[in-house]
Amino acid sequence: MPIASQYNDLSKCRSLAVLGGTFDPVHMGHMMMAETVLTHFSPQRVLFMTNYVSPHKTDAKVSNSEHRYQMLLAATCDHPAFDVSRLEIDCPGSSYTIDTIRRLKKICQPGVDLYFVIGADAMLDLHLWKDAAELLRLVQFIVIPRTGIDMTHLIARVNQLQKQYNARLHLLCVSEFPISSTDIRQRFARGDAVRGLLPRAAEDYARRHNLYAAPMYDFEMVKTMLRKRLSHDRFMHTLGVVETVELLAYAYGENAEKARWAALLHDCAKEYSADKMRALCHTWDIPLDEIMQEQIDLTHALLSAESARRDFYVNDASILQAIRYHATGHAGMTMLDKIVMLADYIEPNRYDYGPLVQMRALAYSQIDRALVLGLAYTLTINVAAGRKFHPLGHAAMQALKENIHGK
Repeated sequence: MPIASQYNDLSKCRSLAVLGGTFDPVHMGHMMMAETVLTHFSPQRVLFMTNYVSPHKTDAKVSNSEHRYQMLLAATCDHPAFDVSRLEIDCPGSSYTIDTIRRLKKICQPGVDLYFVIGADAMLDLHLWKDAAELLRLVQFIVIPRTGIDMTHLIARVNQLQKQYNARLHLLCVSEFPISSTDIRQRFARGDAVRGLLPRAAEDYARRHNLYAAPMYDFEMVKTMLRKRLSHDRFMHTLGVVETVELLAYAYGENAEKARWAALLHDCAKEYSADKMRALCHTWDIPLDEIMQEQIDLTHALLSAESARRDFYVNDASILQAIRYHATGHAGMTMLDKIVMLADYIEPNRYDYGPLVQMRALAYSQIDRALVLGLAYTLTINVAAGRKFHPLGHAAMQALKENIHGK
């Protein structure tokens, strides 16, 4: 198959700036560099070119090329002028710039303006690159100064290459981002914060696929984080729910560890403002029905489940489901769903809920009856306040009654 037919997305490209590298991971410095190139040179596209194996990094452990490509794609896909190329990872072996440029010349429009972004440290050794004379003839280089590189020496080297090869080199000063991919990988491995150092989509991808041996948060670590994040009363309620689900899990033969995690995180988004809840539902593509639009606090359960996944890296579907439905219930509740919902009702720090005494009396032997009492009382207080009771609550109550009385 001709090369061009595999990359039709570039076949009409008139000008292209290539930002190559390992991108393990892509970070905000790369993104700032790409934006600056776009502003100063106005290429039709900035093309992130992740390599298969860099000839300069043959002794280094590099993440799988497909992961690096997908992580780049996630980080850049919402920018209209940024694109990511598979060109080098689809040609396994060491990646040489001249080979990439030759392929791009065949793919893009005849006479395409090609720019290649390069660090000043690499440019000093440019004459040693494979087929350097041809490379300098085919492409314009955008040179990014680096800390520690003497500018007088750099400018002299640029002038020398221009004279010797008739090269077209452009110095572009970009504010350096004080972070590196190496540092980010080390932060992941230590469990340190990386937020703001790389695009959130790239961070999520790296954690989801455990690319950098990131340790999972342990229970006590998350508890400490929530102590800072929640008000004192909400945190004490959370600890009460954790204590209660452990007892309920024992009584009903449920997985206590899953129950503890669901209880710990069930209200992690409870204290967000209404505006933040709406904004997060939009950002995280959580659809809101009419009742949730009106009673935005109901979304705290949905947002807590999503926060558990995104912020605390919980990936167990049963735990996330128990968090998601703890405020409303649903028709197909599992035992884990039930004990988390009931623990939320009856935990020892709660004292102001109508049928609390009866619910606690039933909790460890007749969980369905206890939940029906709680849901029925919630329905009553909603009606009294002129609010609609969510259909999920109606469905949960109906299913629980059928369990009690038989279908």
